[in-house]
Amino acid sequence: MTTGPDPSGAPARDSTGRALVRWSATAVVLALLVAATAAFLVDRGRVEQSDGVSFAVAGPEGSTPAASPEASSPTPTPEGSATSEAHTPVSPSPAATTVAATPTAADPTSTPEVSPTAAPTEAPPRLALSSSTVGIGETFAVRVHAPEAGSGSIVAQGLSYPLLAEGDGSFLAVIGVPLNAAIGPSELTLTIRDDFGTMLEEQRVPFEVAAVERPIDYLELTEEQGAVLTPEAAVLEAQLRTEQFLAFDRPRRWEGLFRVPALGIETTAFGQGRSINGGPVGGLHSGTDIANLAGTPIQASAAGRVSWVGEMPIRGNTVIIDHGAGVKTGYHHLQAFLVEVDQEVAGGTVIGEMGSTGLSTGPHLHWELSIYGVNVDPKTWTTVDFAGGASAETGAAADDGAAPN
Repeated sequence: MTTGPDPSGAPARDSTGRALVRWSATAVVLALLVAATAAFLVDRGRVEQSDGVSFAVAGPEGSTPAASPEASSPTPTPEGSATSEAHTPVSPSPAATTVAATPTAADPTSTPEVSPTAAPTEAPPRLALSSSTVGIGETFAVRVHAPEAGSGSIVAQGLSYPLLAEGDGSFLAVIGVPLNAAIGPSELTLTIRDDFGTMLEEQRVPFEVAAVERPIDYLELTEEQGAVLTPEAAVLEAQLRTEQFLAFDRPRRWEGLFRVPALGIETTAFGQGRSINGGPVGGLHSGTDIANLAGTPIQASAAGRVSWVGEMPIRGNTVIIDHGAGVKTGYHHLQAFLVEVDQEVAGGTVIGEMGSTGLSTGPHLHWELSIYGVNVDPKTWTTVDFAGGASAETGAAADDGAAPN
């Protein structure tokens, strides 16, 4: 078939060539578009992967996560690399890392738990004597430690002495050994009771009574002076002594050593036997005599309460002071009284004046100290503190000082 001429006047082969050129151009354009689209998708995937790394590690609860420097400025991975930054583990920063404490075997600052122990068995009351050997006419102290006790007593030489509470479960009793006590082994009995009077414990404790050598006082009396020593005077004196020792103040009032109550010369010691006008040696002297001028001040030996003031036929004008715990001091043959009954006095308080009333050969003080009516040597109390255990040799001070002889 013969092809007719193209209306445009161009040969038919030229038309076919131009068509091929147009298809080729279109294919190139499409290839470029596909390549551009692929490049765009690849870059976008990298950006998305990089953005995912930026917040891969969260901080502690409630904190704001910090972007890693590497994530904020990602470095492109060369094409063909098997790894990318999106798959590389990121080390958390110190601020975002929570460190778990490592437990230790033991806390050195903690207090170890103490296992409970069984309650100790209650020990018997602890008893201590100030001396295990005591001379006739002397004093010794008994201390008892019994926290569970409410009361107690000590029986010695036939007399009963109450225990006086001193605090912290401690009790005290001062005991006088009579001048006529039997020489040799003796014994005291301690009884402890509870608050209801039920006996808790009884102990027997031995001690020794020793002889004490004292001189004899050979006294010469005129007929006038001797006239005082009548049977009637002796009976009245005994009645007054009973009155003076009917009651005792329980609390201990004194502290430390007692004082010698007057200045002067000691003329007769405690416990001396006495022979009057060459007669047989009779009763032992119940106190210490200190002689001086009439009117010499007489001081209280220690703190206490004036319990008796009056006249006695043999001892003359008398003041009795109760120091508590069964201890009393007597001041006899006074010229004048300067205190009254129930007056509280301190050691060193002037209570009277030296005189020569009653049975007396001249101005002097007859000074006595008794424990529940048992007369003991008063001068021993100026060197031994029976309440505290101290003595003058160890440097203990007297109660408000001591007047010298």
